[in-house]
Amino acid sequence: MGRIFLRIKGWTESAKRVVRKGEEGMTLIEIMVVIAIIGIVAGAVGFGVTRYFAQAKIDACKAQIDNIANHLEMYLYEHDEYPGALDELAKKEKGKKKAILKKSQLKDPWKKKLIYGNEGDGYKLCSSGPDKKEGSEDDLCYGEDEEGEE
Repeated sequence: MGRIFLRIKGWTESAKRVVRKGEEGMTLIEIMVVIAIIGIVAGAVGFGVTRYFAQAKIDACKAQIDNIANHLEMYLYEHDEYPGALDELAKKEKGKKKAILKKSQLKDPWKKKLIYGNEGDGYKLCSSGPDKKEGSEDDLCYGEDEEGEE
């Protein structure tokens, strides 16, 4: 029985020596390589995610413009004319419990006011888009398809 104990004792001492030799740690080059790999992966993921966020804002704006266009049509049926300004949709009318829309709904996802113009029989309803400049190629308007044609 003493022999078994000695063998175990001898084994643990040699294991300690191996662990001590391995305790030298990682070199600076190894740490730098790991950090570089983490940075590359994080950059690739971040780039992909921001692209989806940008497209999500565009899709949300299209849905918002369609929603407001539907409310403009309802306003036309109730009043026989389109409102002079979008702000009229956010005002509480007499005899109604609340306004048709909230003021916050009259801004696009980029926090700019929607562009509205009452044009006789119709109206113009647009967002200035991601660049926030009116009249540029990225404007989003009601009734226009993906190529910007009506």
